[in-house]
Amino acid sequence: MKILLSGYYGFDNAGDDAVLFAIVQALREIIPDVDITVLSNQPEKTAQQFGVKAVDRWGKTSLPKAIKDCDVLISGGGSLLQDVTSKNGILYYLGVIKLAQMMRKKVIVYAQGIGPVNEPRNRALVAKILNKVQAITVRDFDSRRELMEMGVYREIMVAVDPVLGISADSIDEAQGLQLLRGAEAGYIDGKKTLMVAARNWKHSDRFFKEIAESCDAMAEQGWQVVFVPFHYPEDVEAGRNIASLMKRDAVVLSGNYSPQETMAVLKNADLIMGMRLHSLIMGAALLKPMVGLSYDPKVTSFMQLLRQPDCYPVDSVEAAQLIRSMNRLSQQTDHEKLMLARNMEIIARQAKAPAEMILTLRK
Repeated sequence: MKILLSGYYGFDNAGDDAVLFAIVQALREIIPDVDITVLSNQPEKTAQQFGVKAVDRWGKTSLPKAIKDCDVLISGGGSLLQDVTSKNGILYYLGVIKLAQMMRKKVIVYAQGIGPVNEPRNRALVAKILNKVQAITVRDFDSRRELMEMGVYREIMVAVDPVLGISADSIDEAQGLQLLRGAEAGYIDGKKTLMVAARNWKHSDRFFKEIAESCDAMAEQGWQVVFVPFHYPEDVEAGRNIASLMKRDAVVLSGNYSPQETMAVLKNADLIMGMRLHSLIMGAALLKPMVGLSYDPKVTSFMQLLRQPDCYPVDSVEAAQLIRSMNRLSQQTDHEKLMLARNMEIIARQAKAPAEMILTLRK
């Protein structure tokens, strides 16, 4: 089976590339003879990093040829079908699906987070195009509801983000420790570690101060603070900006890490404060206690899926809230840890359901 993957791949975004890593891993587990090609912004790097074929996602000849040569187009995962970051970005992903449909290829929407889609034109196009795909899976119930409200009437299966299917045992903690030791400033082995994944967003001057104050409070209790970038280089800048507001020292990682390296780093955390959705998703896969900073409904929805209450909107968060949550989470009981582990066993199985669905498309 020849499968073509369309997503936000090859943009030095550890979260989206982790989605690719997870999908490739799941496909190879379920379809051993699968032939995978990826539409990428950096095809050579993607091919080398993930052991797949890759072509230029913008190529006027390479893109249609890749679609023509495939048996199934996978659109996803991640948050592709939304028009918040760009009114027209959604048109690229819908256009790829439409081109595949014109070539009579089978299409599956794979564990996507849908919306928000605000433009009436875009909402109409989503319904028109997705009603003609072979299968739709989304990563949460809010995404399912959003599609239904846009007029998608075919069956929509709710799964979870593919990254939640990555086994913690497959991640090399020692590799992460080596990266931390090579950091520019002061990582200390064996010290309790708070890892922070922040990003620039509206009113960042205000909530950056709240994050910095909460990090200082943890540092005063003996914790070391490490800022981990997920989108390179933007998140490095965000980490440095918050660290500059702190009274205590912090480690700001500045590497352009692969998904495996990022997860290896996070495996060395004792606690995670995540604004980037995939910092929380990776943290959950690694069974780490976490505090969420929500700039988008997808962050809130994910923390609700995990039944984790420690999630605060960035536009109103206060340092005192973060400090209380982190102090509580740092003293989790064995029962709380066991409940998260059992919940994650179920969620990890759900993460592979979309890949299993592809087997039905062979008929």
